[in-house]
Amino acid sequence: MKRSLTIIFLLMFTFCFSQNKMLDSLENVINNYKIQDTNYVNLRIKYTARKLFLTPSDTTWTTYVNKTLAISKQLRYPKGIAISYNNLGIINHYFLSDPLEGLNYYQKSYDIFEKEQKFKKYELGVLTNIGLINYEQQDYDKALKSFKTLLDNPENKSKFSTEFYIGNVYGDQKQLDSSIYYYKKALEGAEQNNQTIVIANIKTNLSIVQANAGFLDDALTSTVESLDLIEKHNIEGLRVTAYTNAAEVYLQNNDIEKAEYYATNSLKLNEGLNSLSTENSALETLANVYAQKGDYKNALVTYQKHIILRDSLINADRKLEISRKEIQFEADKHKAISEVEIERQKSIKNASIIGGSCLILASLIGFVLYRRKQDAVSKSKEAEFNAKVSDTELKALRSQINPHFIFNSLNSIGDYILKNDTESASDYLSKFAKLMRLTLENSEKKEILLCDDIALLRTYMDIERKRFNNKFDYTIEVDSELDAENILVPPMILQPFIENSIIHGLSQKDELGLVKITFKSENNMLICSVDDNGIGQKNSKSNKSNDDNKSMGMAITKSRIEIINKLKNTNGTVEIIDKTEGTRIDVSLPMQLAY
Repeated sequence: MKRSLTIIFLLMFTFCFSQNKMLDSLENVINNYKIQDTNYVNLRIKYTARKLFLTPSDTTWTTYVNKTLAISKQLRYPKGIAISYNNLGIINHYFLSDPLEGLNYYQKSYDIFEKEQKFKKYELGVLTNIGLINYEQQDYDKALKSFKTLLDNPENKSKFSTEFYIGNVYGDQKQLDSSIYYYKKALEGAEQNNQTIVIANIKTNLSIVQANAGFLDDALTSTVESLDLIEKHNIEGLRVTAYTNAAEVYLQNNDIEKAEYYATNSLKLNEGLNSLSTENSALETLANVYAQKGDYKNALVTYQKHIILRDSLINADRKLEISRKEIQFEADKHKAISEVEIERQKSIKNASIIGGSCLILASLIGFVLYRRKQDAVSKSKEAEFNAKVSDTELKALRSQINPHFIFNSLNSIGDYILKNDTESASDYLSKFAKLMRLTLENSEKKEILLCDDIALLRTYMDIERKRFNNKFDYTIEVDSELDAENILVPPMILQPFIENSIIHGLSQKDELGLVKITFKSENNMLICSVDDNGIGQKNSKSNKSNDDNKSMGMAITKSRIEIINKLKNTNGTVEIIDKTEGTRIDVSLPMQLAY
């Protein structure tokens, strides 16, 4: 079987045969279009789709399509870019006999179409053209696999074209029955869709297969029908192939004149296309025609041309084989590059996941360690504070039951007994015992009522006044706005200051001394004052033997106020004021009510 050229161009949409008048009108619209926008690109694509097939020998198509591609890129119009790539693939594939470059353009077109769902319908055409490359490279198994895959694709609305390609593959594989079967299915679909060019192409290919299968009458019918369509619709792209096939069919039907006519005209028309395969087939047929006619001289010359061309084609086949291997090499290279890129992306992804996980884990561990450290510091500070509270409370208790005070008090009681002043001894002892009991009872309390604290201070002052032979008087005043039975104060907070006033201020004075104790409210604070008319701080400092006791009492009271400030978030203070005569101590405490 002489090989039939299959010239069906898949231009992304169903091809509609057009008349020259319509093409002239379309070309006129394009020439007068003033703006290079997407509509302009679409018009150029439409014009290419309709005229490219009618003028395949026009060498300006590459320039025309490249300009469409450049405008599409400038507009960032993916549909225009992808279709232009496919058209360049067709030109290189079919017109320039450069399947490798054609495949390159097809692949670029497919890479764009596969990225967006709306372009899925265009993938079929590009994939078909890629399958045709395999077919032309005589890699029939790959071509058949591709076409049958397309045949099962629900998006394939032109299955008759795919069936036509399958018929071609089976024809080249000498599986004539299968070839005829698919050609007839393709013909049925093409006629239903009124695809004139496809019908003409199918019939000319079918005719040569039928002739080789021995169905000469059917072959002759198919040939005549194909030639009629070509003549009627001026399908120049098919004319050379159809003439070559017609010459062979007529020769096998012993119609020598028509065989010679079509073989001769096929060679003339092929001069423009320069298709070696077609020329070789026509020369072989024409040599047989001359032999049938008895023109042995021309038969010999023609046959010699056929042999020379056949040898040339054998070399071309070798080049074709090289080309096929180059294509396979490029495909393998792209596949290898893709696999390497996929592995690289996987490595980056895994490294990012591992790095991110490690960072998160390190952050969590750091946070836990930080919190533990903060908790430890907080607990340490709390423990230090509690220890300070306990120590302060213990020192406060010790200051309130000062051993010197107890010793002196017991001595005073002993003196009363020695003087036989039992009444004074009994009164002193009674007050001393009451002071000790109340002190011990209140030592377990953080706060007591102001009235109870005043009673405790009176008892203490009475004992001290009696011990110092009434050398001083004292007064205790509570502001009328204060309710002593509803105000809470730390027990005996003023005792160290009163003790200092008596011992260091009044005991060393010859005149009668006076201690004034007052309680008043100021800015929601309770101001407790101890005011004496003693010798004052400066004169008292000369008595160094008492400095330690004085400092300790002051330090303990200040520490108690600091603790209160921290627990209640207040700003209590102790202020020592030196007067012209005597000293005044102001203790500021937060006002706290019992209820």
